[in-house]
Amino acid sequence: MKRLMGSMKIIVNIILRVVNVFVGFFSIKNNQVAFVSLEANKLESDLKLIYDKLSQDHSFVLKTVLINYNKKNLINNFLYLLNCIKQIYVINTSKIVLITDNNYVISNFKREGVKVIQIWHATGAIKKFGNAIKREYPIKNYDYVIANSVYWKVPYQEAFNVNKENVVVTGMPRVDHLVDQNYIEKTKLKLLNKYPLLKNKRVILYAPTFRGNIYQGMKSVDFDAKKLLDQLNDQYVLVYKLHPLLLDVPITDDQRIINLNHEDTHDLFTISDMLISDFSSIIFDYSFFNKPMYFFVPDLDEYLSTLGCFVDYQKIMPGAICLNENQLADAIIVNKQYDIEAFSKMFFKYHDGKNIERVVELIKKVRHE
Repeated sequence: MKRLMGSMKIIVNIILRVVNVFVGFFSIKNNQVAFVSLEANKLESDLKLIYDKLSQDHSFVLKTVLINYNKKNLINNFLYLLNCIKQIYVINTSKIVLITDNNYVISNFKREGVKVIQIWHATGAIKKFGNAIKREYPIKNYDYVIANSVYWKVPYQEAFNVNKENVVVTGMPRVDHLVDQNYIEKTKLKLLNKYPLLKNKRVILYAPTFRGNIYQGMKSVDFDAKKLLDQLNDQYVLVYKLHPLLLDVPITDDQRIINLNHEDTHDLFTISDMLISDFSSIIFDYSFFNKPMYFFVPDLDEYLSTLGCFVDYQKIMPGAICLNENQLADAIIVNKQYDIEAFSKMFFKYHDGKNIERVVELIKKVRHE
């Protein structure tokens, strides 16, 4: 099987190399910006915000290459191959390319004169990723990386193989609305009317990241939400918001436990009173709300010794680190205060809601390089 997969990779690379040769006969369009994503079939989050902003400037031509490639199977692999062929053409005829995940075509086929801006899909990075860990291919050929704070210059330099000076602290556009009180109040009212069970309750948001990877399979840690809630009073309810790669995780059937995986993560911040997470970068976004956070990491030692973190996890987390549900319940009851505001200022240079303007200015600057 491994030999077969190896042969397929060779064939795919030959196809892409041939396509790349033909694309070389087309010139780069200096006013063209390409939006490339492997996470969804439509523009979302930062890419959507930037696309909408740039579309107001008619001097730009905007192109998209989108696919949801979160699961590997025969059909998806074939669709991904077709998508890569399209990527080679659109990427190598665009002056600027915006991406939110790591990109095989860019790392292997990007032509001279194309400028790539990485707008990573997480607001920070607790767990190591990219070139900082073992992976199928080395990441290269990125020109700029957007960051929320100077703290990320060194980790992103390693993960994305870019010069530290090219990690640009503009802030991520998708967190702009987290300082918009109108958005917060309207969203909270909308969700409480939609889910009246949450009214007058202490709402716990549980939002973990995944373990493993797309190539070797995804898994989650075992979390007994019922065991936790049984140790708290009847004012508490828990809502699930799992990572998109963990949506098949079974959730306990209990009226105090609600599956809200289909709701927007930031929207759920407005109705929650606290967050339980682990190694997910969601904690950075949540820090805008200055609400309690707890860290459920029964696999802490294993995780730190195998994958590792870009931060001193046990020192820097702004909340209790818990290895089981009993510790978690105790921490929630005690409710020890942590300086979450200082944590947020460390990892976000800007709290002014103007990140989108700074990113667009960078794009305009790069267009003339």
